[in-house]
Amino acid sequence: MIVVMRMRNKREMKEKTYMEALEHGLVTVEMILNRLNQIDAKKGVFDEYLLKKDKNNAILDLELSLASLCILLRKMSENLFIIIPNELRRDMNSIIHSNRFEFDHEVIVYSQKGREKVDLKALLEFGHRILSNDKVRS
Repeated sequence: MIVVMRMRNKREMKEKTYMEALEHGLVTVEMILNRLNQIDAKKGVFDEYLLKKDKNNAILDLELSLASLCILLRKMSENLFIIIPNELRRDMNSIIHSNRFEFDHEVIVYSQKGREKVDLKALLEFGHRILSNDKVRS
């Protein structure tokens, strides 16, 4: 009985940790997207060179944050906390394994498969649905 209880507590603790990381990952991606929108809103007001440099840095941050978020979601799936729809799994794998990443109000990745558009909205909505269904932290 005690061994089963420890296992359950360990699993619950792991799930809680993953959910907290998911929330942090989603917030990070959304903050970067907000930053990209702010940069676009400043076109014509600030020097184009500075805005381009700031945008390039934000896009790199977005690429890394999305890859981290996708890896976390895959780990959650491997630990049987969530089930990832196939079309979303393809997008996640494309983000993780891409050798080139572009963003201009949509995410485009390039890999051995070629050019692929990623459904960023669906990915973020999926993450938020997981958080809204979270019973561990409630």
